[in-house]
Amino acid sequence: MAFLHPKTPLSTGERLERRHLLVSDTLSLTILAVITVALALVTNAIFQSYASHQTYLSRRWLTRGVSSLHQNDPQAAVYALHSALALAPGDRTIEMQLAEALASAGRLQEAAAYFNTLAESEPGEGVIEIQLARLAVREGNVAQALEYYRRAIDGDWKGNGAVRRREARLEMVGFLLDQGRYAQARNELLVAAGNAPEDDTADLLKIGQLMEKAQSPADAFNLYKSLLEHRPSLFEAVDGAGRTAFQVGHFAEAARYLQRAVSDPEAARLPDKESEALRNMLSQSRRLLLLYPSPQLSLHDRGIRILADRRIAQDRLASCLAAQTTSNEPAVSSAPAASQTGESLNPLKNLARRFEHHPVETADSSPATSPADKLRAIQARWKQLPAKVTLSSLANTPALASTQIQLIYDTERVTAEVCGPPTEEDDVLLLKIAQAPDAVDQE
Repeated sequence: MAFLHPKTPLSTGERLERRHLLVSDTLSLTILAVITVALALVTNAIFQSYASHQTYLSRRWLTRGVSSLHQNDPQAAVYALHSALALAPGDRTIEMQLAEALASAGRLQEAAAYFNTLAESEPGEGVIEIQLARLAVREGNVAQALEYYRRAIDGDWKGNGAVRRREARLEMVGFLLDQGRYAQARNELLVAAGNAPEDDTADLLKIGQLMEKAQSPADAFNLYKSLLEHRPSLFEAVDGAGRTAFQVGHFAEAARYLQRAVSDPEAARLPDKESEALRNMLSQSRRLLLLYPSPQLSLHDRGIRILADRRIAQDRLASCLAAQTTSNEPAVSSAPAASQTGESLNPLKNLARRFEHHPVETADSSPATSPADKLRAIQARWKQLPAKVTLSSLANTPALASTQIQLIYDTERVTAEVCGPPTEEDDVLLLKIAQAPDAVDQE
């Protein structure tokens, strides 16, 4: 402490000089501190300005890249997005856009590398999985594409997930349809239909249309009918219900829906080909219902239809037999014509007994295998029936009516199998009835 209290007191000049040195040093240090702080502030300002400008340039390049993508110029988009990423390394938005641009430009391996890197950093993100699925589709890797689609459906979409998952599922359905995997597509569509809200008309209509493409008209028909319960005047649903009812053989319902469709003002906006198809289906449905011997008809009206169908079926069988004979098939005598003479009609009581105890065998019980044998079997069954059948015999002999109807249906099926699809409209319609007779007037 001796230096604080020197033995020899300082002179006035020494004290002044010492004070001057202290003031001078303090002032110098203060100036240096101010300069240092000023330089730091200037440096920070310059850095912030550069960073802000770098962000601005990055956003600008990103906007330019996205615009190029929308304008279908992926090469320009790749260049712009590479520039944006150089200015903002690690920006996920830019990396996503760049990966999409690379995919659009056909640089699939580079795109896959970006998407896989993004997937590793944030597993289960739906938007990345759907992009990987699309890349797998373009590479023709079916199994990998389906796996990525599954991940996308189960993935995290960060908001509005239900809608985005349904979109991913429907995109996968489109891929399955392209691959001809109709059963898988149908299962996915049933799930999508079950998850879709009842008021989501657009998605439900899309699902119904995809069900038709998936060769599942019955499911599409049920979906269209469900839509009509909530929106009875929705033209697309009426149109779809009519078309699919016709495909599944519900011709009574088809006629009703198709009539509503062709009468709707919206039908005028359909392409000519689709409009004509609707009118043809309506015409065929009406004609078919006139041919159908419905159990709901009176005995008299039903008998009239059975007799009309009998003539159509006999003519078809005769034509098929003639074609087979011409093509050097074993000779088979012609089918009985409606006016052919032969066994006289027995009394109605005996006729009823005959068909109750000795029914005519059906096509399923026939052991015939060759085309000629199948035709012979059908002809033999016709010969077991009376050569002349009247309204009275049909009305008083229910077994005869049932046997006659079954033989008409079997004739149309067998002749179509042996001689090819029929060309006459009534035969075409009878064949449709024969394929599912119980569904014709089903509601």
